[in-house]
Amino acid sequence: MNHTYFITGYPGFIASKLVSALQIKYPSSTFYLLILKHEREIAERKLGPHLKNVHLIEGDITKHDLGLASNMVEDLYERVTHCVHLAALYDLTVAYEPAYLCNVIGTKNALDFVRKCKKLKRFCYFSTAYVSGDEKGMIMENDICMPSQFRNYYEQTKHEAEILVRDMMNELPITIIRPGIIVGDSKTGETLKFDGPYFMMQFIKRLAKFPIPYIGRTTSKIHLVPVDFIIDASLFLMHNSVGKSKTYHVLSPDSPSIEEAYTLLCQELSGKKPSWTLNRRIAERCLSISYVSKWLGVPLETLSYFSHDAIYDTSQLINDLVESGITCRPFEEYVGSMVQYYKSNAHDKNLIRY
Repeated sequence: MNHTYFITGYPGFIASKLVSALQIKYPSSTFYLLILKHEREIAERKLGPHLKNVHLIEGDITKHDLGLASNMVEDLYERVTHCVHLAALYDLTVAYEPAYLCNVIGTKNALDFVRKCKKLKRFCYFSTAYVSGDEKGMIMENDICMPSQFRNYYEQTKHEAEILVRDMMNELPITIIRPGIIVGDSKTGETLKFDGPYFMMQFIKRLAKFPIPYIGRTTSKIHLVPVDFIIDASLFLMHNSVGKSKTYHVLSPDSPSIEEAYTLLCQELSGKKPSWTLNRRIAERCLSISYVSKWLGVPLETLSYFSHDAIYDTSQLINDLVESGITCRPFEEYVGSMVQYYKSNAHDKNLIRY
């Protein structure tokens, strides 16, 4: 089956993986990949020899008509069947204005674009499970309530952007993907950046010669999701009729507790388990000191994700993936690949995010 895809966020990690998977499944399809001008060389390098039916078009989601020439936009309106909006400013320390411009205005502009696509079959929007902010308890897939507060402007602006998308669900064929904390490929461990749980690894690596502590004690879960599961699930849901007008928490239905995940990472990376507990308040004070935080490799902003008492409902995801056979591997099955990739690439400055 031939489709015409318009994808933002290339050459980002998920966008790159998604394009590769789509090329394999729908080899005769055409791809228009929206890139920033300064990323053309990286995008061309990532595509390598796979340039058949692929068009790199320079633009900017924060601008009117996505920064595209009028003749290009008019041509796309006639061709595009599937739009995947992945472009976003992912930074837990970002100020509100740039986050709003990219995540909210950028999404508004993407919606304005797809509303004019005459052959549109699906608009797949990548949100985040953390649009729920600091809400506790069970977070349902189809709900988006206003939390008491957001932990950062990334969460807030993604929340604002998802509301814009949800408001269009009666008008457009939309699928919303809410990933948890994204980690590398469950088989190879490959990832584009060392953040999230990789900050744990940087902390463990730095203290490997000493007795390693837990950072506080908690029963909270950590909602990890390997990138290959995101790609497989999203590819199915954005093409199958079952995924139309639905929102999915794309993460493991059996997320490990933070202490379980941390212990497994510690064993894989250092060969030993944590043996004592560092009071969380003391940890926060230490990480609020810039040079200590940098030395340990853990930004203060990440601590809030490691003691968050929220459970993300995945019943709709599980039910709608049944016929596909797609499932998320449990953390204990891929933690080894994840750690091995980190060990092999720990000195790669292109991967380090802090």
